[in-house]
Amino acid sequence: MKESALLKMKKTLSHIYAFEEYLYHEQKMLLNEAIVLAMLGDGRTRRSTDLARELHTTPSMMSRTLRSLEDAELILRAFGKEDKREMNFTITPAGQKKLATLTAEFDFSKFVALLK
Repeated sequence: MKESALLKMKKTLSHIYAFEEYLYHEQKMLLNEAIVLAMLGDGRTRRSTDLARELHTTPSMMSRTLRSLEDAELILRAFGKEDKREMNFTITPAGQKKLATLTAEFDFSKFVALLK
């Protein structure tokens, strides 16, 4: 019998919750912070508004997330060249190291298997 979409979603959420627990207790991070770090992990500079749109979150939530990552020295903020109100963010070497730690220490295999 084929598993229902809702039961598959339940299993997916349980893996996400497990990752959130790992982040909170072992890395002292929130899920949104880890996701933004991963988004910046490709080395490209992104504007805060683009990050908020990609993550489907509010500008104020993104601002808090970016501030936390910046305070931890995992990302850098730069003002736009043409528009000084524009904020651009890039990952730091410390951020790359933290991202590598997150992906190396947590077992994503069961989660990834659910997506296939």
